[in-house]
Amino acid sequence: METAIYVRVSTEEQAQEGFSIRAQEQKLKDYVRIKDWSIYKIYADEGISGKDITGRPAVKDMIEDVKAGLVKNVLVFKIDRLTRSTADLIYLVDLFNANDCEFNSLMESIDTQTASGRMFIKIIGIFAEFERENIIERTRVGVERKVKEGYSLCTSSASFGYDRVKGQKMQTVNPVEAEVVREVFEMFVDNGLTLTDIARRLNLRGILTKKDKTWSSVKVRRVLTNCNYVGDVRHHINDSKHKQEYDGLHEAIIPQELFDAAKDILDQNKKVGITKPPNDEKYFAGFLECAKCGYKMKTYESRKQLKTKIQITVGYVCCNHTLGTCTVGSMSHKKVEAAFEEYISQIADFNDADNPSLAEEKKIKHDKSEAILSLEAKLKSLETRERETLERYVHNEIDFDDYREMKKLVASDKLVLSAELERLSAAPKPMAVKPQEIARNFRENWDKLSNHERRAFLKQFVERIVIESVKPKGEFFGQVKIREVRWRM
Repeated sequence: METAIYVRVSTEEQAQEGFSIRAQEQKLKDYVRIKDWSIYKIYADEGISGKDITGRPAVKDMIEDVKAGLVKNVLVFKIDRLTRSTADLIYLVDLFNANDCEFNSLMESIDTQTASGRMFIKIIGIFAEFERENIIERTRVGVERKVKEGYSLCTSSASFGYDRVKGQKMQTVNPVEAEVVREVFEMFVDNGLTLTDIARRLNLRGILTKKDKTWSSVKVRRVLTNCNYVGDVRHHINDSKHKQEYDGLHEAIIPQELFDAAKDILDQNKKVGITKPPNDEKYFAGFLECAKCGYKMKTYESRKQLKTKIQITVGYVCCNHTLGTCTVGSMSHKKVEAAFEEYISQIADFNDADNPSLAEEKKIKHDKSEAILSLEAKLKSLETRERETLERYVHNEIDFDDYREMKKLVASDKLVLSAELERLSAAPKPMAVKPQEIARNFRENWDKLSNHERRAFLKQFVERIVIESVKPKGEFFGQVKIREVRWRM
């Protein structure tokens, strides 16, 4: 286990107690040898107080190595060598846990591999949870106080239509974006456009959101429900228990009457969405991907009143086409099915190669076993050499730089041997189903399958179908082509 040894002593402690860094270091090196761990690095802060972790370069270096995954265990002589601050200790233990790094103290017998050590960490966790709850409570109170004073939070960025310069408490109107906000409300209230229609129009005009993204119906709804535009401020918008609105200090963009009218329309149009599985007539639903923009295709139904009946056409359309950001047109289910059948028919028949003879299989297994035994012996030899290197370093026969270099060479060889050993020891994988074999099964059975069975067939063999609709010059109707079928192997 890659272990970081951390040692620290202030000038006053060393003078009064003879509590030298070298004494700490030697005891910790001996402990590492007994535990059969591996030393990654020794981090030392000499002549620095343990009041907190600020201004201690060795601690900062160790934290960075823990975050990078280079250190999997931190060992100290005493907890107060790491820090005398409870808050810092809680922070560091949380940091170690988050990065899968253990923590051990020699003098307090804190070893996270033992029951008592794990109990101590749990106690630290209780205090950490208590501290986090206090922080959350203080943050909530601070947020409420700021909003009551009339300032918008702007936690990630100001609302579309406003700007807030860094260092300023109050947001100001962005004239260009504010005009778009007014248009959105007018399109929704006065012109009766749907949220999707509004998003489509904004996208076609090349208008981007605050974060340079395209518009969607969800983002339009956020504009229509944002009380910032009538001069109010709010907090905890997703928490019904603590949600509050107050009069703001910033300038309004739209009148209250227009905002209330939009709210009334949204309330009247509320629907309870029920997620339904695709019906049997649309069995390609969920498998189609637009070849132009990479977005998923969604299903649609169009109804046309004929003289004697209503003609219903089902098909698929790119979700980005609905929002005006993709030019690929819609395609009927029948055309998609015909394109899929054509694609499958072009895949050659599957010809299985002859299986190796029984004698050849036995020879392969024998050679494989011999190779595994040889690799295991080499790996064991490297582990012995690694322990011997640590012993030499602990007994000061080699310095730390030599130890690190020798350890690095052994670790590199172990990594190569372990990877090869894992490859040889892995159970042989069953031969993957090839597209040609799927195509043969498809051609033999597709016409006999019901729509429900066809969807089951796609679920079993197909992961994604990349499709496009091409309209040749001079022709009214487009042609559906399949670019690629990604198989489940």
